[in-house]
Amino acid sequence: MADALGQVLTARGCVTAVIDTDMLAQFGPPPKPNPGPVRFYDQLKCANLAAVWANFKAAGAQFVVVSAGIDSLTLRQSYVHSLADCEVRLVRLTADDDIVRSRLRQRDTGPRLEQHLRASSGDRRTPTDIEDFTVTNDRAAADAAQRILVLAGWSDHLG
Repeated sequence: MADALGQVLTARGCVTAVIDTDMLAQFGPPPKPNPGPVRFYDQLKCANLAAVWANFKAAGAQFVVVSAGIDSLTLRQSYVHSLADCEVRLVRLTADDDIVRSRLRQRDTGPRLEQHLRASSGDRRTPTDIEDFTVTNDRAAADAAQRILVLAGWSDHLG
């Protein structure tokens, strides 16, 4: 979804960065157990995100689309802090189990697929105060991306 949103913004002439935070934390094992409210890998993602965003911003990025799993207000605040001078909108994407499994099978293989299938089966969170809005991701990615832009209030401000 992040790639589709980035493509829509770029097609509209917006200089856009797309960042998958899982790629910002390819490190391990963690040095020691983390007793704080934000887990080690989340801290690492946020620290690296701040550095990468600063570089993209210096290069002229107007928008940044960040793919991340955010499950607490504390973690949301860590991400907001990492995205200096950004108007942050947090979107919860939902889809039924069959769609999730189908998309995972198209994207992943082997042990990674099995890991993601196991994780998705227990990941049925209900909407919370963490997100700004929820989008059902049961359509083409470009259509869902357009819906996100409308709900974020950005659609009218783009070329």
